[in-house]
Amino acid sequence: MSEAKKIEFDHVSLMVTPRFEQTGSIGAGNAASRLVDVETNLELESSASPDVVAGVVALAERMCFVLDAIRNPRAVNATATLNGVALATDD
Repeated sequence: MSEAKKIEFDHVSLMVTPRFEQTGSIGAGNAASRLVDVETNLELESSASPDVVAGVVALAERMCFVLDAIRNPRAVNATATLNGVALATDD
């Protein structure tokens, strides 16, 4: 994307930290996990103006499939088969 905008970055570092919560017990059959939140920290070095770089960052965030999935949850259609036969799950 920075190539399309003709912006050069001398350094790019992205740290993504998800936080999860697990409840229940595998032994009891009621284990569950959920995503609590996600923190991102983007560090950039560039001679481009802050306004231009901010615009590129905002565009990149709007184009990110993962951020979209977290911010705007969608239905998930999951199936499982065993030896070609559909398995019934609790979900």
